Amino acid sequence: MFGLRRLNNESSRLSALLIGLFAAAALLLGVTVYFISERALRAELHDVISADAGAIESGYRSEGLSEAIEVVQQLTAVPAVSGSYLLQGRDGRKLAGNLAPMPARMGLFEVGTPGAVGSPRAVGSPGAARHVVLGEGSFLPDGTYLFVGESTARAAYTRALILGSFAWIIGATLALAIAGGVLLSAGFLRRVDAITRTCQAVVAGRFGERIPVSGGNGQLDRLSTSINEMLDRIATLLESLRQVSSDIAHDLRTPLTRLRQRLQAAQGTQASATEHALLIEGALQDCDGILAVFGALLRISQIESGTRLASFAPVLLTRLLREVADLYAPVAEDGQQHLRTELGEELTVHADRMLLMQMFSNLLENAIRHAGAGATIRLSCGREGEEARVRVVDSGPGIAPSERDKVFGRFYRLERSRNTPGNGLGLALVAAIVKLHQSHIELSDAAPGLCVTLHIPLRIPPRSSLPEAQPLEHTADGAVGAVGAVGGAAVAAAGAAGPTG
Repeated sequence: MFGLRRLNNESSRLSALLIGLFAAAALLLGVTVYFISERALRAELHDVISADAGAIESGYRSEGLSEAIEVVQQLTAVPAVSGSYLLQGRDGRKLAGNLAPMPARMGLFEVGTPGAVGSPRAVGSPGAARHVVLGEGSFLPDGTYLFVGESTARAAYTRALILGSFAWIIGATLALAIAGGVLLSAGFLRRVDAITRTCQAVVAGRFGERIPVSGGNGQLDRLSTSINEMLDRIATLLESLRQVSSDIAHDLRTPLTRLRQRLQAAQGTQASATEHALLIEGALQDCDGILAVFGALLRISQIESGTRLASFAPVLLTRLLREVADLYAPVAEDGQQHLRTELGEELTVHADRMLLMQMFSNLLENAIRHAGAGATIRLSCGREGEEARVRVVDSGPGIAPSERDKVFGRFYRLERSRNTPGNGLGLALVAAIVKLHQSHIELSDAAPGLCVTLHIPLRIPPRSSLPEAQPLEHTADGAVGAVGAVGGAAVAAAGAAGPTG
């Protein structure tokens, strides 16, 4: 079964295709070399034939037929001669040479004659076998027929060597290619099996399983790394979902119990109309609080899903911070606090303006609510390399280092903040907005107080694409028109997406 799997997979099919292409290329090369060698050998034989025929004809022209006969006799007297010669009279009688008389033919042609194959021996020697002679026939001026040829045994032997060598080379190459394809297929199957086992384990509920990575930079390693990152993200989301479900069940139990008690009191007492109105008003407030919690959770989920990326545009960061500061300055004054701004050069970021407004509003509201009376809150902005650095610093009690990572979790509230308005979703919303904008947030000690630092990547588009400034338009309830849906919750001292503490 495993042998069939080794053959029936993408790696094996690709290897087979490459082997076939290489074999075809090697065969084409072999055929080309064979024909080139054949032409070269025949050309060499023809040159030898032409040289011998030229020597015999030269002797005839210088001293007549007797000299031509003498030249042929000298050529055939050479030991182990490979040449074939025939000087034949007009009457068909053999005058000289080592070939038997033959019908006179002109031009280049092949004839069969006794001789040894391989290392040629003299024609007509004992034990000689038949072989092919390539020769050229012509007539001397007196009508005497002359045939000069060369044995093709050496050419045939060379061709056999070429064909045999190519056969061995192609065979060895195919064997190595097949062995390599089998090994490659086995390695590919091992990696695929590891990926399959991990996915099956995750389906079975073992979310801690991960695909082993060899540490290289191959495609399967990159795929395995991406799948592992996806599994990490899924595990984080599942843990977050579990935690959120537990937190919702825990945090909504109190307001739902209070709501039920109010409704039960309104139903079972003979209260006055005024008391009924107060009970109904309290029940409506409890309902609003519960709905606000779900609204904040849905908003966080929407941000984390990335659907708000479509609304990204160039935002004048310094101008936006100035608007937020102007919005919260009266709130700080009401709490006997001092809000200071240190905004430098105008910086442009590519972001969702409403989400940035929500994020900075939550941070300022968090500082105002928990810093205490007489505290100073500073909002600053400056450039740091290719990032904009925004800081919100207060002189309040701060947050212990052990709790700084926890405050970004949903429904998490500091112990001292349990009795203040809010539900622990404010900084969770901030964390979601920071992640959406590929930014970074860190909490540090302001000695005394808390320092919140935001690092936002700068994206500076052409000046013509920068948005126009949006004027502040205060509504009757004190909200700011430019803030949009965030405004009402931002001005209030409490709200569904209120800060954590």
